[in-house]
Amino acid sequence: MRRTDSPLTGLKAAILDMDGLAIDTEATYVAAWRGAAAALGFELDEAFCQSLFGCHAEAVKRRIGDCAGPGFDLRRFDALATRIWRRHVETHGIAAMPGLENLLRFFRERNLPYALATNSEARFAAICLDRSGLTRWFPLIVTRDQVAEGKPAPDLYLEAARRLGVEPDQCLALEDSETGIESAASAGTFAILVNGRRKASPRERGLARLRVASLQEIPPLWNQGTAADETCPRLSV
Repeated sequence: MRRTDSPLTGLKAAILDMDGLAIDTEATYVAAWRGAAAALGFELDEAFCQSLFGCHAEAVKRRIGDCAGPGFDLRRFDALATRIWRRHVETHGIAAMPGLENLLRFFRERNLPYALATNSEARFAAICLDRSGLTRWFPLIVTRDQVAEGKPAPDLYLEAARRLGVEPDQCLALEDSETGIESAASAGTFAILVNGRRKASPRERGLARLRVASLQEIPPLWNQGTAADETCPRLSV
């Protein structure tokens, strides 16, 4: 093992995913999808719902429609799921992920600009940030309806970098899903996979420049460098 400079040295901005990375929304989506499907007489299992994490709304609806088969009322499903989701977050709120506010404070103390890049539409992103008490922390947000293609295409990260005034390869990107890490990597950012809740897939391991368990690991990694094996530049979880 040897001591290296921080792999984040030289990066000039940060771009964060929202769902499952900045805020803990994924359980709220699963409850909404499963509840709406059950109301229409169809069961969506937990594993299938988890496979949708990171997908934008149209991709989610398309995959659910394919799963449910012909005759499934996708329009009604969408309306029911939206109603269930809104009721859930209005009642229970949404929790910020551990370490998020400390990380954003770390960025601000160093005058490091940052943005949120989410596959959610602007109206849902606004609700999520409001119900998690994070609106004031994110003055710059790029949403699915503001770009031509959602994740896994690179558009969201490219647009976020453009608005930040920084080249993509000088941006740190933080993601928690395969869809998201593909988007960040294809945009040319320094993409870190934050996936302490589950095992990384082979594709995620191939695309991520580093892997960490939580957002709490980012400030020390930036400040202190990391002990790294000469032949293995990635951190595993």
